[in-house]
Amino acid sequence: MLGHQPTPPGTTNKEAAMATLYVASTETFVGKSAVCMGLLRRMQRDGFNIGYMKPVSVSVAHRADQVLDEDAAFIRETLGLSAPLDQIAPVLITPGVIESIMRGQPNNFAKALRDAYLSISRDKDVVVMEGTNTWSEGALVDLSADQVTDLLHAPGLLVSRYHTSLAVDTILSVQRYVGDRLIGVMLNQVEDPQRDFVQNRVVPFLESRGIPVFGILPHDSTLAGISVEELIEHLGGQLIGKREWCHKMVDSLMIGAMGAEASLSFFRRRSNKAVITGGDRSDLQLAALETSTNALVLTGNIRPAYQVMDRAEERQVPIIIVPDDTLVTVDRAESLFGRVRFHQASKLTHFINLMENHFDFGRLYEALGLAVG
Repeated sequence: MLGHQPTPPGTTNKEAAMATLYVASTETFVGKSAVCMGLLRRMQRDGFNIGYMKPVSVSVAHRADQVLDEDAAFIRETLGLSAPLDQIAPVLITPGVIESIMRGQPNNFAKALRDAYLSISRDKDVVVMEGTNTWSEGALVDLSADQVTDLLHAPGLLVSRYHTSLAVDTILSVQRYVGDRLIGVMLNQVEDPQRDFVQNRVVPFLESRGIPVFGILPHDSTLAGISVEELIEHLGGQLIGKREWCHKMVDSLMIGAMGAEASLSFFRRRSNKAVITGGDRSDLQLAALETSTNALVLTGNIRPAYQVMDRAEERQVPIIIVPDDTLVTVDRAESLFGRVRFHQASKLTHFINLMENHFDFGRLYEALGLAVG
């Protein structure tokens, strides 16, 4: 399976010399977008003329009069790509699109994707395509991961989060499904206690089954953190404090629900945290502000006491007032953690450095038929 894929119908010899890579996953929040950025940055540095696509997007945002995929827009801007966004992310699955499909209205999404791919790939050495969140997403428009890779004859790199050996089952299932089109895997977020087992047992086993392992990236808690800005956007509610304070990063959540006497020692256990507590618990709020707290989330739609606001201003800690109760707010906030979000420059740089140290770019280039220099 080394070298280039068969030439898709209608391509020229020049287009056939270009390499394509589809970065896939079977679950959400495995760091697929960040992996694409790491690959593209390194390919740029190695002198390749790069292209990027997100063929099918189910994560659509509405901005002013535009519907877009925010991750695709971020990658386009960060890498300085000239292709228009509607070619980079040509198929956006909006509620309107779903409604039209359910009504049986005809669509031409495969042609739109094909046309966009031909435009993006023109004069490129390599095009990296970011897959959907799961293997099945996109099936509604006949553009699931396997259908896209079939349509564009694109080899696939599977990004898999490794928590237990069940990840091996998933990888083998994908190989059984797509065959030689799977050119390898990258194991992401491997915890330190598991690293020796993964390196000495899992990797040799996968290699023996014809699945190259291009990289093993360690779990890094700094990548799982979120910005206060992201927390506000996700929870909604009212912000008390200056917007510039919201660039701070939140590494963990703590719930303030204990007695006042125990709260101070409890809050000192973690740094760079967000504390979620009832809006009427001024004692807990003041205790949290005496420790390394980067945000206060107050539930029940209750404004804090003036002494809390004064202390928060002194410490430059934003306060977020939300209408939900504490349990609901905790559930919503926790759903943000574990995602490798990369829109902060420091987090993106850190992830790219991890890939530089733990990913075998040379072996991937060989599999794709790319020659540096």
